[in-house]
Amino acid sequence: MFLIFLAVSTILWFVMSLSDEEQYDTRLPLRITHVPDSVTLINPGPQSLSVSLTAHGTQMLKLQFGNKPTVNIDFRAYRNKGHLLLSAADLKALVRGATDGSQVGVVFPDSINLPYTTHPGYRLPLRLDSKVTTGPNASIIGKPRLSTDSVRVFFPGGKSLPQNVRYVTTEPLRFTDVGASFTRRVRVAGPPGSRVIPDSVDVSYEVEPLIIKQRKVVIEPVNVPAGVKLITFPAQIDVYYMVPMSLYATTNPRFRVQADYRRISHGAKKLRLHLSDVPDELVNVHLSADSAEYIIER
Repeated sequence: MFLIFLAVSTILWFVMSLSDEEQYDTRLPLRITHVPDSVTLINPGPQSLSVSLTAHGTQMLKLQFGNKPTVNIDFRAYRNKGHLLLSAADLKALVRGATDGSQVGVVFPDSINLPYTTHPGYRLPLRLDSKVTTGPNASIIGKPRLSTDSVRVFFPGGKSLPQNVRYVTTEPLRFTDVGASFTRRVRVAGPPGSRVIPDSVDVSYEVEPLIIKQRKVVIEPVNVPAGVKLITFPAQIDVYYMVPMSLYATTNPRFRVQADYRRISHGAKKLRLHLSDVPDELVNVHLSADSAEYIIER
């Protein structure tokens, strides 16, 4: 009997508690509805509202454990001369309607002023602002790839594109000592007071490990006067270089190693060698020796 009365009293206490009003702070999702396709909001506005509510226990349970109601702003009802305008009273009324008549104490932000335009916008090329370097045993293959090469820029009230704006850049992307391929999402930095769509892009870098290779190249005498013969020792020299893994089997560089007769110094026993025709995809290209012995025959 005691347990029965205890259970009944608990139920009664719970029912009475639900009828009491309590204060509750929460964040409610915010959505702008009925925006025509020809309209672009320069500022998309907040994604949610911070609200302080006073409501009955049943309402609190719905807010805490159920799906939070969405505050819908009807664009048609609040547009005003190129702006979407809502005062604190407007926002409180919308929150009150979304929360089944709860008393609304505080709403943040306490007002909304979002400019918009019906202009189709300006298509501008997108440039990447990046500085990416690899570690000593890796190399960047090709150029970085952007998910799009152009964006559309919108200004409030149909404002014209400034004459000095010819392109749009990404926010700076800086990485050092990179050892593997990667993709990063980077925001687009539009002109002040504008909106850029899309406002961020994917940037991809292809990075491969480097493999060392070696090949012998004949030393080529150059600028030798007529009737004179320049002979170097050795006649061939090793060229060492590093190549990306994917190009290891297909890379066949045609280096030139030259011994310039005009650079012979009086009394010097060796002649400095010059390496040329080095492909851009090769890294750390160097000779096994920077000079060679020589003799001159006349």
